[in-house]
Amino acid sequence: MRRIRVFTLACLWALVATTASAAPLTVAVKSAPPFSYQSGERWDGVSVELWESVAKQTGYEYRLRPYRTVSDMLEAVELGQADVAIGAISVTADRERRLDFTQPMFRAGLGIATRSEPGGWLSTVRSLFTWKFLSAVLALGLVLLLVGVMIWLLERRKNPEHFGGSASQGIGSGFWWSAVTMTTVGYGDKAPVSAGGRVLGLIWMFVSIITISGFTAAIASSVTVNKLQTQINGASDLPRVKVAAVENTSGANWLVGQGINYRPYANAQKAMRAVALGEVDAMVFDAPVMRHMLRERQDTSLLVLPKLVREESYAFAVANGSKLRESIDQAMLDILPTEGWRLVLNRYLGKDS
Repeated sequence: MRRIRVFTLACLWALVATTASAAPLTVAVKSAPPFSYQSGERWDGVSVELWESVAKQTGYEYRLRPYRTVSDMLEAVELGQADVAIGAISVTADRERRLDFTQPMFRAGLGIATRSEPGGWLSTVRSLFTWKFLSAVLALGLVLLLVGVMIWLLERRKNPEHFGGSASQGIGSGFWWSAVTMTTVGYGDKAPVSAGGRVLGLIWMFVSIITISGFTAAIASSVTVNKLQTQINGASDLPRVKVAAVENTSGANWLVGQGINYRPYANAQKAMRAVALGEVDAMVFDAPVMRHMLRERQDTSLLVLPKLVREESYAFAVANGSKLRESIDQAMLDILPTEGWRLVLNRYLGKDS
């Protein structure tokens, strides 16, 4: 009788285990193009396509459950209300303490979006009085002075008419000659007559062509950059401007860690709109998501700075100690190196991938 009871209990346990393993997984997802978004009645995006491939390879049945924020998704996984969270989920130290993450599916990070309106003539003039520009002018003046001294030393005795007089007068004449020679003006009022002076003059003519070309290009580049971009060039500029961030995101947490005040917004669309309207000067958020938003809007008045403020990996989240992680990792290791995955990245992220 006892054996029958044991056998019956074992069968019931096996039935429960089989039923539990056959239950579809609950996969948390939120709208975060291009990683995950609804297209009609189905979900699309980088993360969604990767999860579909993983589920197909592992044989997992699943149902997608949408959430409003990343924080809501991660909390659902942490509390056991969802088995996996997918989307634009960046791996941070705080999240790693609460959850486990799979193999990284993509590497990018936090970026800065800002306006790219022309700066106007005042900003252009201001850019010509930066320390970088003034130091270049100072360096050029020292080179002209050095060449002027050299031509004076070579010409002062054989050509006193052009480079004679006191030392200050001779060096001044040499400086004048080196300047007009470099700028290819060539008034002809000062000219070397000694062999050494003419050799120096010939060398200085060729050097001047390269020097003046590089200097002109540097000025043009500085003016062009000033016209195409705003006063925000990187993270060091954020403390002095108005910054937006989506509340409870890694961008908001990064700003808090840097001691930078920010205006919280409910989602990325509202934060981006605030930047476009001039309510704030910049926005810190996931760079690939912001670039996708600007491509979709075809908005040339905004740009995402090329340099990331912090590099991050994007991955799927599971509960701490979840047995799902090993099988998902194995499937991802098979999928991510393939050309098919590269085509998926190119299709959604273009050259940013």
